[in-house]
Amino acid sequence: MNRNNITIRQLRAFVLVADKGSFVAAAETLALSQPALSHSIQQLEEQISSALFHRTTRSVKLTGLGMGFLPTARHLLRQIDTSIADIQEAAARKRGRVVVACLPSIAFRLMPSVIAGEASRLGLRVVVKDVNLTAITTAVLDGQADLGIGSFETAAPSLDGVVIGRDRFYGAFPKTHPLAQKAEVTWADLQGHPFIAMTLEHGIRNLIDNAIAPYNVRLSIASEVSNLVTIYGLLEQGVGITALPGLALPPGEHPLLVYRPLKDPVLERTIRVVWRHGIGLSPAARTIVKAITELISDGKVLNQDGGLTVAATLTMTDNPGAPKARGSGRPAAKGAAGHGAAPRRSAGVITEV
Repeated sequence: MNRNNITIRQLRAFVLVADKGSFVAAAETLALSQPALSHSIQQLEEQISSALFHRTTRSVKLTGLGMGFLPTARHLLRQIDTSIADIQEAAARKRGRVVVACLPSIAFRLMPSVIAGEASRLGLRVVVKDVNLTAITTAVLDGQADLGIGSFETAAPSLDGVVIGRDRFYGAFPKTHPLAQKAEVTWADLQGHPFIAMTLEHGIRNLIDNAIAPYNVRLSIASEVSNLVTIYGLLEQGVGITALPGLALPPGEHPLLVYRPLKDPVLERTIRVVWRHGIGLSPAARTIVKAITELISDGKVLNQDGGLTVAATLTMTDNPGAPKARGSGRPAAKGAAGHGAAPRRSAGVITEV
């Protein structure tokens, strides 16, 4: 007979009968009928081809083989129980841990409030990876991040997602600059002034280039940088001017800089949450997404009125792969939310969707 079919249930029954010295008492403890318990012991004895108990009408005693096997059975059960408890504890920690890959501007302006607020209240551990769009996609697809948040122009077919907000672009100027005196500034107004641009691999640069090309706007690029902190330093030194989405602007009133909404066209970047197709979001990840959406909705993220708008009210359903969008006038985005779609233009407004 195959001796590898001994079950945990049989081992527990054996140890309990040995401890109680009674099939009746052991059956009551295990909430089993006495015949069912007797059958488990019988199956165990058949597996090892030997009796483990001396049975009489008045007593149950271990045989010599049973006495030798009892410490081993106890040890096996302890190991199994400990291993299962460790796995359950690890799973519980994972359920309460969310890894978010997002753009540095989102990590800087949105995530601290989310972590200090809802995540802290619920005891969630949030790991933030502030990286560029390409790295966000890679992290989510490779399972290194539970969700990604960025201004995606397109998304990989193996990603699902939903649009949660739209982030308007502003001109950023030293306070002494002539354009700082205007309430609103057009993209054409930026021409002829030294312009500090992001490098070509940066999503902000691509959005600007694609938006202003149809308007025949030609920016006088004086410097190209890959880090927002460097842009702030150059602006403070009066090297030039720039254009950035609201979330990328320093918070609070800056002592040296001012920001003005840009129009003709009004350019917005779309903030989208993405996750692996078919995997869905864990309850903890859904909590983070909901908290971010509510933070955008309350209008306190940016100093500039109307700079960041919520795209939809999310209803995070019990199905983790299917958040629903309401109030946006269209269904929640999936995948690229319009793969390869051109920027949407309406009355001078350009929104990447």
